[in-house]
Amino acid sequence: MVAAYKSILEAYYETWAGSLAALLSRLTSASWQPGPTTDANDYVPTVRVRVIGENASNGRQWVGFSQADATELLRICRAQDSSGAADLTVEQREGILGLVRQWAELAAGAPETNLGKVAPQVASEESSVESISHAKLLRVSDGTRSIAALLEIDENLEKAVGPRGQAVDGTPLATASARIEELVHQGNLGLLMDVELNVMLQFGCRQATLSEVLELSVGAVLELDREIQEPVELLLNRRVIARGEVVVLDGNYGLRVTEVASAQQRIDSL
Repeated sequence: MVAAYKSILEAYYETWAGSLAALLSRLTSASWQPGPTTDANDYVPTVRVRVIGENASNGRQWVGFSQADATELLRICRAQDSSGAADLTVEQREGILGLVRQWAELAAGAPETNLGKVAPQVASEESSVESISHAKLLRVSDGTRSIAALLEIDENLEKAVGPRGQAVDGTPLATASARIEELVHQGNLGLLMDVELNVMLQFGCRQATLSEVLELSVGAVLELDREIQEPVELLLNRRVIARGEVVVLDGNYGLRVTEVASAQQRIDSL
């Protein structure tokens, strides 16, 4: 059980690292990839942002950046000029807050985060040593540039991230993806048929600068990269497995499939 619990925590941190890489890939023209998570050691953040999910009783976490990483993050995302000043300005801190908000919204969609179905609450806040139960240093890179971020969680969140259920064969959910890959290679697909998967519809996307995001207001219109007559995409683990037309079923949105990926492609998405 201790090993399984450790792997669940590791999956949690890896999810946040992957979400940061996905955000930077979306905001830039580069392909960012997460690196291995490591112990915090002597990493000292100069700016921390508190993140709380839908259910505040699940606990809190803080995302921290050193002065160098915060400045580089703002420069990479073209949100602010890299001034090299000793302290971040108020405007730069607001820029970091906006980036973390987008990051948290991406991470909240993954089952490992257990943050709830609504956008997390994000606010600047200093963490105290007494509040922190666990911490890891996350790193992402596009091959030439890298960003590190310290992810700290309190005791309540560490408990919430812990074992929350099992797959059909008794495997903890956080390690189910590795087990699925093993079963696929063995050809034992029958054991997977009752595993529940999260799929999502994507109507389109676009790149937006942080200033555009912060200037959003009620009534604003964002143009996406897909024309209205084009099919929407059904995603599994961020891979397109089908396309189709949006329909309404008993007051809910639905998808009438017009194109579907091969069975092997869908299996590769697991």
